Amino acid sequence: MTPLRIALVAEDYYPQLGGVPEHVHNLARELDMLGHHATIVTSRMRMHGTVDAPPPRVRRVGTSVVIYANGGVARVSVGWRLTTQLEQLFRNERFDLVHVHGGLNPTFGIVAPRAAWRAGIPVVATFHSWFPRSVGYRLWRRPLQKMLDRHAATIAVSSAARDAMARYFTAPWEIIPNGVDTNFFRPSLMKRHGEPHPHLLWLGRIEPRNDLTTALEAMPFILAQYPAARLTVVGDGPWRSRMERTARPLGDSVHFAGYANGDRPLFYRAADIYLCPTQRASFGITLLEAMACGTPMIVSDLPAFRDVAGANAVFVPVGNAEAWAQGVKRLLADQQRRETMMEEGRRVAERHAWPAIAQRVLGVYKRVTA
Repeated sequence: MTPLRIALVAEDYYPQLGGVPEHVHNLARELDMLGHHATIVTSRMRMHGTVDAPPPRVRRVGTSVVIYANGGVARVSVGWRLTTQLEQLFRNERFDLVHVHGGLNPTFGIVAPRAAWRAGIPVVATFHSWFPRSVGYRLWRRPLQKMLDRHAATIAVSSAARDAMARYFTAPWEIIPNGVDTNFFRPSLMKRHGEPHPHLLWLGRIEPRNDLTTALEAMPFILAQYPAARLTVVGDGPWRSRMERTARPLGDSVHFAGYANGDRPLFYRAADIYLCPTQRASFGITLLEAMACGTPMIVSDLPAFRDVAGANAVFVPVGNAEAWAQGVKRLLADQQRRETMMEEGRRVAERHAWPAIAQRVLGVYKRVTA
């Protein structure tokens, strides 16, 4: 196959951490290793933090602005004549295909397809989000449907993401899940045994929808039976200082480790249990990362998480701190269950290894460009 020049357009990218930056970064890397030329097109961000992995080619257009949406922080790009800037970039780079991540989302999900079509370039869109409802989609359904009809292919990362969009739009949806780097995220050579010093992990962006509050509220119930238990919170976000104040009564049993990217596998491998009390999700990349590291999980009972983890997690109702504590205590007491989850979870992660996922995406590209 003739090497393709591909633009991967994303509103979010490093140093912002999250599912979309992880997806786009790893897809770009895999495409490059397959002999193609991937360029990530995103906006300029004012953030602290670094990326440890060698970056793919990145072009930044416009400036990223943080807004509050869907239970957490989101980003939109602003700037003068963004469509024109993107069109010129697409022409200069001679892209064969533009792949938008966050289809129909403001800003790049709208302006990037228009710029690509002006330049005569086909557009593929991947939809990464789940949401209960959208006033904007309801009000602008007809013009957005016309735009969606012009896309050469429409991908959803899960049935949950597809179903959220299908409430408002029709399209020939294809489901291609997120991937995980199973070489970067891998198990420790030493098995964990959970006692006498249980180590719990919460990892993510500190914002309401990821619900660190429930994990903190569960800790007193856990400490009553396991007084040596420790919870490590990995991540950052605008709600961090508030959560640190909430955790103060718990003393040394909670540690805020801050922003982490390249060190994430170390945190997973050091943990006896990974806690993911997220309130809404379209997939769950951190679940794949935990399973790839052989870390047992307790997660929110969400359809998207059941699709990803299957039987390889303990599912607990959203927001019920006592139920979370009971789930932790039962799993800490069941070493056999943890060992089974470690082994089976790794098998699930291997089915989502990035080389296989990238080949599926490349199959869409071949069909579109043919």
